[in-house]
Amino acid sequence: MALLRELADLTKKAPLRGAFLLSASLLFFDLHAHGCAPCDSALLEVAYVHDGDTLGLKDGRKLRLIGVNTPELGQGAAVEPGALAARQLLEELVSRSGGRVRLCLDAERRDRYGRTLAHLYDHRGESINRQLLKQGAGYHIAVPPNLRNLRCYRDAERQARKDLGGVWDHPIGDAAELRGNESGFRILRGRVARVGKSRSGLWLNLEGGLALRITWDDWERFDIEDPDHLLHAGVEVRGWLYQRERRQRIRVRHPASIRWLEWH
Repeated sequence: MALLRELADLTKKAPLRGAFLLSASLLFFDLHAHGCAPCDSALLEVAYVHDGDTLGLKDGRKLRLIGVNTPELGQGAAVEPGALAARQLLEELVSRSGGRVRLCLDAERRDRYGRTLAHLYDHRGESINRQLLKQGAGYHIAVPPNLRNLRCYRDAERQARKDLGGVWDHPIGDAAELRGNESGFRILRGRVARVGKSRSGLWLNLEGGLALRITWDDWERFDIEDPDHLLHAGVEVRGWLYQRERRQRIRVRHPASIRWLEWH
């Protein structure tokens, strides 16, 4: 019921630029998500913490946290702002749990690097992923099909963002100011200059050249009837920058990776 009331409030406040804006204002809501799901698995010994979203267990498994992306420590490159603080916070959370954590899996169990994808909980059953987001250690990421705690993680990030905690103390980049050689995770703002369609999916080209790619399979999660209405819309997008055909791109997997902005 609380979620329905929240949706009703958004409906009343939705901007009147077009029908798509009402749908877009609902993108962050998942009617099938009801907060952080409980995890009652056995406690496992932690061997080490690599960074803010990666750690190793004494049984040899390397874990990558689901729904959280913290700044990179870097391998031969400069340490990103907030990376050391994120690692320290994860170390503290593990330590408070007596060096042991509960591990719950999701639909997809391993990433392309062979790491186990994990929702972590402490000895009291509280979500460690959620605590990292709530304290601003990193950004919420939604990568299907691992959407078990989508709403819970999103709400935790929302609180950190409101408080300007951690990573949210830094300004969000302008997509139009990209030089063309950047890579890695970014959160950027821009304006849609072109809406294109191909056999594989939808393309949103932002001013400055950044292209957002949404496959048709992923587009089914978006509650937007006519993508052409997105032309000239302001957007905040998060994801991993990569380059293809000399152009920078971000693949958008889920509506939670995009926030539509009302620009004046």
